[in-house]
Amino acid sequence: MYKIISEETDKSGMKVLNIDKTDLIDLMEDYKNRRYYLSSITGVDMKDHIDVIYHIHNFDKNDYICVKISTNDEKVPSIANIWKAAVVDEREQYDLMGIIFEGHENLRRILLPDEWVGHPLRKDYDLNKVQYISMDRDGNEHVSFDDKEGW
Repeated sequence: MYKIISEETDKSGMKVLNIDKTDLIDLMEDYKNRRYYLSSITGVDMKDHIDVIYHIHNFDKNDYICVKISTNDEKVPSIANIWKAAVVDEREQYDLMGIIFEGHENLRRILLPDEWVGHPLRKDYDLNKVQYISMDRDGNEHVSFDDKEGW
């Protein structure tokens, strides 16, 4: 069983459930049993922690719910075993935000090359360090760096 830390309503009228990340799997399994489906997963860098926001929707009731968890160690449980739609969203959030979805079977970059350094949607990502993507004759991508920045 899970515990809801707080329940709010946002300005659009959507219910927002704040829960501990240890309760995520139980809550999501419960809502899947209630015929809710995953719409999206989003990460938000709050400087001192990361919020992970899940939007779920019940088509029969036309009911949207936002589930919000916080993590200080960039790790949260994967819900890809509950909804297959999470597979791509979790990889995208890993790639751009550095969120590690524990238990994800194929957690690797999806938008950037494997050699890319950092996670570009994080507040601590250094935009002054330039990375270039090139492709060899076989179609393989390679990342090179602007040596002036000391990479």
